Amino acid sequence: MIAVPEIVLNALGVARGETVCDNASLATPRQIQTTGFISRMQALATTSLFELCLRAARQIDVSGACCVIAATFSHEKRFPSLAVQLATALGLPRETMAFDLQMACSAYPYALFVGGQIAAAVHKPVLVVEGDIQSRLTDPHDSATNFLFSDAATATLISSDSAAVSQFAALSEASDALSCPAEGPIHMDGFKVFSFVAERVVPFLQAFDSSSYDVFVPHQANLYMVRQLARALSAQTALISDGTWANPGGCSIPLLLSERRDEVDGKKLLLAGFGAGLSAAAVTARVELSAGERRFPFT
Repeated sequence: MIAVPEIVLNALGVARGETVCDNASLATPRQIQTTGFISRMQALATTSLFELCLRAARQIDVSGACCVIAATFSHEKRFPSLAVQLATALGLPRETMAFDLQMACSAYPYALFVGGQIAAAVHKPVLVVEGDIQSRLTDPHDSATNFLFSDAATATLISSDSAAVSQFAALSEASDALSCPAEGPIHMDGFKVFSFVAERVVPFLQAFDSSSYDVFVPHQANLYMVRQLARALSAQTALISDGTWANPGGCSIPLLLSERRDEVDGKKLLLAGFGAGLSAAAVTARVELSAGERRFPFT
């Protein structure tokens, strides 16, 4: 467990895949009941990951950002990095730091942790963009995964408060149980992933002092798994999606925060990502949304 200056989430922007697909045509009733995923979001064939992420970032005021961190595993280009493309498109100065981070489902806590340290050192906000178009990396004939994954992008503007503390921890265990070759498709051994969460992630998260956070916000891998995690942590308040956007990868945490912002504003959160790697990462952070941020609509 690493203690760092408190990470503060100040603004949230969201861009969703343009098409909402009913999962009834792909998944069995039992699969839908178990995962809770009744539909998923899919980007148009003409939409690039860059465009999706830019839509999310343009919903918030990023003019003062000193750094852009783009968390993704599905960027269409090997280079330049998605973060560099976004920094330029957003009109940020050439001196702006910009780099990509790849940890799939665990990426958001990692990006907040790294961004928080930069914000603390420079005393300026950092823009964390999380985005993936996963539908292009799934096997349409794989009935175990073709209904699970969604397309979305989010933007989070963060700052640092040296008067308080955030805690960060990570876990990694090399495995092909949830993996994706460069050109796809995503492969998942659901039993091994669930075992990893039950045997490794649960005690990992139990190490966080429950008094250090008000709300538990886990990656929405599937709703059964999320409910089991919340029960194991005896979390008084845990955010769980309604299942309409399935699993958008690392975007699930900030997407849920955007939808439920009135429930998290002013609160301390435990944000937990887990999955591909196999890996897990968790960080405590505070939400303090600015009055201006609330005016920006969802897309």
